[in-house]
Amino acid sequence: MKYIGQPMKRKIDPRLLRGKGRYIGDIYMEGMLHASFVRSMHAHAKITSIDLEKAKELPGVIAVFGPDDAESLPNLPLLFASPTLTPVTQKPLNKIVHHVGEPVAMVIARSRYIAEDAAELIKIEYEKLPAVANLEDASRESAPLAHLHLESNVAARIHQSIGDANEKIKEAPLVVTRRFEIGRVSCLPIETRGMIAKWNDHLAEPNLEVYATTQSQHEMRKSLSENLQLSENQVRVIAPDVGGAFGAKAPIYVEDMLVPWAAMQVGAPISWIEDRMEHMMSSIHEREQIHEASLGVTLDGKIIAVTDKVLANTGAYVPWGVIVPIITSTLIPGPYKVPNYSCEVEVLYTNTVPHAPYRGAGRPQAALILNRLLDEAAHLLGIDPVEMKRRNLIQENEFPYETGLIGRDGKPQIYDSGNYPELVKMITNEGKYEGWRQFQKEQFAKGKFIGIGSAVAIENSGFGSFEGATVKMEYTGEVSVFTGAASQGQGHETSLAQIAAEVLDIPIDKITVREGDTGIFPHGTGTFASRIATIAGNAVYKAAQAVKMKAMAIAAYKLGVDEDRLECREGVIRLKGEQNTGISLADLAHEARGIFPGMTYQLPVDPTLEATEYYAPKAPAYSSMADMAVVEVDPKTFQIKILDYSSVHDNGVLLNPLIVTGQALGGISNGIGNALYEEVVYDKEGQLLTSSLMDYLVPTSCEVPEMNIYHLETPSPLNPLGVKGAGESGAIPVPAVIQSAVQDALRHLGININKIPIKPSYIKEQLKKVENAEFEKQILQK
Repeated sequence: MKYIGQPMKRKIDPRLLRGKGRYIGDIYMEGMLHASFVRSMHAHAKITSIDLEKAKELPGVIAVFGPDDAESLPNLPLLFASPTLTPVTQKPLNKIVHHVGEPVAMVIARSRYIAEDAAELIKIEYEKLPAVANLEDASRESAPLAHLHLESNVAARIHQSIGDANEKIKEAPLVVTRRFEIGRVSCLPIETRGMIAKWNDHLAEPNLEVYATTQSQHEMRKSLSENLQLSENQVRVIAPDVGGAFGAKAPIYVEDMLVPWAAMQVGAPISWIEDRMEHMMSSIHEREQIHEASLGVTLDGKIIAVTDKVLANTGAYVPWGVIVPIITSTLIPGPYKVPNYSCEVEVLYTNTVPHAPYRGAGRPQAALILNRLLDEAAHLLGIDPVEMKRRNLIQENEFPYETGLIGRDGKPQIYDSGNYPELVKMITNEGKYEGWRQFQKEQFAKGKFIGIGSAVAIENSGFGSFEGATVKMEYTGEVSVFTGAASQGQGHETSLAQIAAEVLDIPIDKITVREGDTGIFPHGTGTFASRIATIAGNAVYKAAQAVKMKAMAIAAYKLGVDEDRLECREGVIRLKGEQNTGISLADLAHEARGIFPGMTYQLPVDPTLEATEYYAPKAPAYSSMADMAVVEVDPKTFQIKILDYSSVHDNGVLLNPLIVTGQALGGISNGIGNALYEEVVYDKEGQLLTSSLMDYLVPTSCEVPEMNIYHLETPSPLNPLGVKGAGESGAIPVPAVIQSAVQDALRHLGININKIPIKPSYIKEQLKKVENAEFEKQILQK
């Protein structure tokens, strides 16, 4: 194709690289005030008194709000209900706090400095309540209640099954059982959350104008409309340039409701930008789960059954329901044929920051479990671990493949297409697997600990409900594309433009994509779950096709020929095979508007050369990936160095291989952070111990290795473009791959690597356990 599938540089990059981005921090409005929040220092407590008077008296302070002022505001909405969920959502400025960092008061002042000074003058007395922060503690019957009105800390119970796993696993010649602990992480976009709200009450119909770092401006508009008792026509939400999100900017937070509400109270624009410590203690976390998983296999390595009992933390609230553990429970079988499967999940409330989807959203946890169990079974059977995985893969001729499980959308989970054996073949060849195995043997002989890890994983992507697009042919020969999507760096303005350019055969530099504004496109769902290429992309494709068909009809009418004699080439509708006869799309756009006012419209199509189309997928498309890593573990310090990382991705038809490769590189870097460095830690009282980047480690350019990215394309049969999601797939297999490699490097020491992140201190602890066990054994023998 001319544009689709071409590795085109992103249109937005020159502007951003020159410092011409327009983020929340760059926006100024006349008379703009600034907000600061007072946040709870306790994980669970009741406010017994709060004194706002000294803060109100500080010069430059406009207003101070506490729990009594926000009493009329409702709880935040529950975005995703679930049959077994007992939902608790957050109330703005609640008198009972349920995690450290929860907002309890808000100051509005002429500058951020004054607002923060005033916040320090607010005196609050608390009655401390018993708190529970540890996941396993929360599961015990004697545990303190995270919410006093509940009977237990259980938010939901989820059960997924295929066949009779608990019975069949008893028949397996070999059963491997492991406990896997997966730590909690922060989303950590470079730009934190922020918002500017302006109440325009001087108009005939007052309206609320909101600029927000959001992944879903339409969902925010809906929430503000409902909670502030405004019509949707009175609320406009605009997402300007957004500096990353990864899930953190998808939920609706209490600050998102309070800042617009306060703007309505004081009658002036209000700005609020979260600082990094606030982000760590109030923006959503994810990943934290504990698995007790077992795999039963035949002696030649074929899977008989898999069982898993899971504890999943949801924190203090459920802003997105329990989508994350649902996804984990449905995707543990992954790309493998699992005839018998049972997964029981207990989702627990704790007095910690709420959990909601973060890049990968439950899938990295799922990919870890079965890939690692297959590694361990392979070791016991003397089978190469990559070969073990290959033997159990779903085959190319078995698609569409029905797993027997129910997906997160409540429908049967069916994989649409893929070629998993080819992924494994490519990763072993391109990743030079045999060569690294030889290198490993040579280095072990020299006393160096080298490990090779692998994983094959999948991602269900492109969930609904819908997205829409308007494609408009301008009189200048340029094309405007309007969509309900919102970008946080994914490159929509390039990849969506490529689709329109392909259909209309117009240079991509003549196409402008406008998004992120409820004022320019009325409806949308949001940018999350690797869905924009699949859903917004197909909406753009349909709208561009509709514009082309209208143009063909007008040209046929003007030229006096049948439409089947025409073609669209280089922005001109012309007779097939004749380069000099035709009408440009720009001239046709002018015709479609009606050349003279008051004249009778005679064209055989509706006025204007534009079209609006929506695309609602009937089912998700499944991306897949196979990754391989080589690590070296220092025998003395147990520092882990990644020597090589290779990844093969199948994201269906690639709109722009350059952008997809960039997404994979970013996702893998993200996954390396999760696998080796990042962990949000609370003490037993619910105090956050990792509230800054001094304590919460993230990989830098020094820790992220050079990566080798390869692509396989198996088109999805579910959408016209054949595309699948790409935004999250890079992050999904990485924890499994890195843990697999570290275990491979240290297996000779007799230790089990079952925790994420894998830190040197953890390895030392595991080694100490082995040494102590060996010492006890020697004592008993004596």
